[in-house]
Amino acid sequence: MNLGTELEYFNLAVWFDRKTLHAMLQALVEAGVSVKWKESPEQFHLLVNTTDGKSAWKMQRVNGSYKLHLAGIPVYDKRVAQVLEKFVLQAQGHAIIRTIFDDRVKLKHIRYGEAIRIVEIKGAEKKVIYEKSFNVTMDQVIAALKRRDLEERIPVLRLELDYELATLYDAMQAEDNTQMKQSKERLKQLRREMLLLEA
Repeated sequence: MNLGTELEYFNLAVWFDRKTLHAMLQALVEAGVSVKWKESPEQFHLLVNTTDGKSAWKMQRVNGSYKLHLAGIPVYDKRVAQVLEKFVLQAQGHAIIRTIFDDRVKLKHIRYGEAIRIVEIKGAEKKVIYEKSFNVTMDQVIAALKRRDLEERIPVLRLELDYELATLYDAMQAEDNTQMKQSKERLKQLRREMLLLEA
């Protein structure tokens, strides 16, 4: 992972099984991070001592799984950032990771453990570095409907729609036909996903 001067996770939603949760704790300890935890039948409290202070993560326990949900969390400790991204991907979680460099900002959108879009912003310029093409199969639709975190995906999806509409507006103002075409295609994909989730 290319680490900048500041890193922040938004809309982080990950379901850990017990084995993956313990593997993440072990990876944090092996990276030299001090961690403490306390477990109850309903919650798993994790206290991570980072270079910039203590960070408390609360995970709800539901049907033997542990749900980590954080609306926004700054991570200045590079060790914690690397471990957290590794396990978001491994546990097929969701997150938007904002990395701030000296001269630019990078936004990485992760859905179901895969990077679906990477955008780099430098001054007034916005550049899509990577965008995954979507070909939805019936098996993927069924798998999506069975996921437990659908109700949380809808607010995130609305934010992504708003963001893409703003991008389209900027492209229209700048008369950037390439970006307009990309934004319209992305909006079609997001609309299709919204219709599937709200059905």
